[in-house]
Amino acid sequence: MSSLFIPVVSRCGVHRACSVRLARSVAVVAVMSVVPAAAFAQDEARQLGWKNSTELGLVVTSGNSSTTNFNVRNVFTYDWEAAELEWKFGILRASSDDDRFALGTEDDFEIIEPDVEPDNQRLYTNLRYLKDINPSFFWYTRLFAERDEPADIDYHLTPAGGAGNTWAKRDTLTLLTGYGVSYTAESLTLDGASDFAGYQLFYDLKMSATDATNIESNMTFDGSLETGSNFRFDWFNGVGVNISEKIALKASIRLLYRNDPALEEIDLENDPGIVIGKVVVAKKKLDTSFTTSLVINF
Repeated sequence: MSSLFIPVVSRCGVHRACSVRLARSVAVVAVMSVVPAAAFAQDEARQLGWKNSTELGLVVTSGNSSTTNFNVRNVFTYDWEAAELEWKFGILRASSDDDRFALGTEDDFEIIEPDVEPDNQRLYTNLRYLKDINPSFFWYTRLFAERDEPADIDYHLTPAGGAGNTWAKRDTLTLLTGYGVSYTAESLTLDGASDFAGYQLFYDLKMSATDATNIESNMTFDGSLETGSNFRFDWFNGVGVNISEKIALKASIRLLYRNDPALEEIDLENDPGIVIGKVVVAKKKLDTSFTTSLVINF
């Protein structure tokens, strides 16, 4: 068995009565906790041009179980003197085999080993362009798209645009906060397609804690202007430790919260465990992904 990456994905539900207050409090605390960084001076030059960071993770097992978990996250950035283009994309794919079985009679049978098949996958891409109006204020435009099979999201597309504040922007520290409007078009497996106008809040922090330790934290909060209970946030936090100038190890956690989750159809069983029908229920609201990965910077 070889191992570079260990993903852990879990789901937990939140009662609707406190969901709105919970998610809004998380967003406010996350953004406001970094506001004092406005005091940071921007007297250090930052490197212009392009840079790229690729995170790779893989776990393969064989023997009594055959599984493959694969993760890629890539961040490409191009910096001009007064503008920035950032493109993020990622995939988390989990595959496993079914239990083996025997085919034939008790005296003459063949053992069948099922092939490893994909169980689920998450794909996303996030393209953002920022243009400075002055050293502390900018406008931005963003396009986010995803497919999330575990959450029963066939596709989710959100273009957005707005303005924001630059609290610090140099090689050792970047801190941005933003606010804007958005439009969302999505299709859920059971619910079907929908679209709505909305609002967007975000913060983005990149910091070098030491010469060998880098911290990354960002959150995007999206809500509907039509339905107050329809909101979601994507919160990413990671810590990387440099092994060399180009190679690092990174641990990260990503929280995906959707206050109005997709619906799913599940089996209804009686006490003996016999399926007697189907019922429709809501998916869990929170997905948590923890990853460790090898990072290649160039």
